[in-house]
Amino acid sequence: MSIKLVPIKLARTVAVVAALFASVLVAAPLAYVSNQLSDSVSIIDTGLGKVVATIAVPGKPAGVAVAPDGKRCYVSTPEGHGFAVIDTEKRALIARIKVSDGALGIAVSPDSRRIYVADWYENTVAVIDAQTLTVLQTIAVGQSPSGLIASPDNRWLYVANRLSNSVSKIDLDSGMVKQTAMVGAHPFGLTIDSRGERLYIANVQSDDVTVLDAKLMRTLATIKVGLLPYAAALALNDSRLLVTNQDDGSVSVIDAATLTTTGLITVGEKPEGISTHPDDRHVYVANWFDSTVSVLDAKTLRVINTIKTGEGSRAFGQFISK
Repeated sequence: MSIKLVPIKLARTVAVVAALFASVLVAAPLAYVSNQLSDSVSIIDTGLGKVVATIAVPGKPAGVAVAPDGKRCYVSTPEGHGFAVIDTEKRALIARIKVSDGALGIAVSPDSRRIYVADWYENTVAVIDAQTLTVLQTIAVGQSPSGLIASPDNRWLYVANRLSNSVSKIDLDSGMVKQTAMVGAHPFGLTIDSRGERLYIANVQSDDVTVLDAKLMRTLATIKVGLLPYAAALALNDSRLLVTNQDDGSVSVIDAATLTTTGLITVGEKPEGISTHPDDRHVYVANWFDSTVSVLDAKTLRVINTIKTGEGSRAFGQFISK
């Protein structure tokens, strides 16, 4: 019996083709950027570095929360009095849910089972079942709640109350506010580290960031940044905090170990939403006036790409899929 040998060059070619095919099957994370002035959401393929789809979303979309399981993206619609639901596989708007008059901040629980929507006018947070899309509970918080984030262990929900200059800590088991901490003037965006130990709050009017002990709700530091800080995101194993400064067209970089400002990155005009890629190194910033997204390298502190999106890109919240 004779044995056929495959030529070395042919074998190598087959291996390369197989590797390329496998890489196509592993999709890059997607970024969902709300464009408030054009009533749309741009979907960015982070691997290709460009917009691959645009979905019409009525109601002046603002806040964004991608479910950790990757199946849905929720977008708050202030003029639609609630939020929109995007099916990430179909890349289509599949539902519009009315919740309240002033829906703005939005977040999803770590287990993807609950959606949280802050009502700017009613001073409440609605808890919504992600499967039935019905409101389970409404929780009273401070004045003009904006940014929301759940703790990694799904035990607590933290809410920035802009006009109360405070942050509420909600016990998700009881649905009641457990503690409230005073922070800087007009807190808006906030984030939490991967261990659930520290909260970072961007205070728009006092141009600083408050660092809270998430357990005790005590201030650990207050750090000056640029003009009108809007939102914040962590990168590089929680070692760097990046904060968007609306009136500076910049992003402040804070060393989380020393709690000092160590850098400043120039981006587009009126940067607002900021979110970290799952690689923990690249950070995406939505620029409102420029209608673009800046892609930052958190290690080199450089802008490595600028992506054109829709008019009034805001993307307030966690807008990149895992």
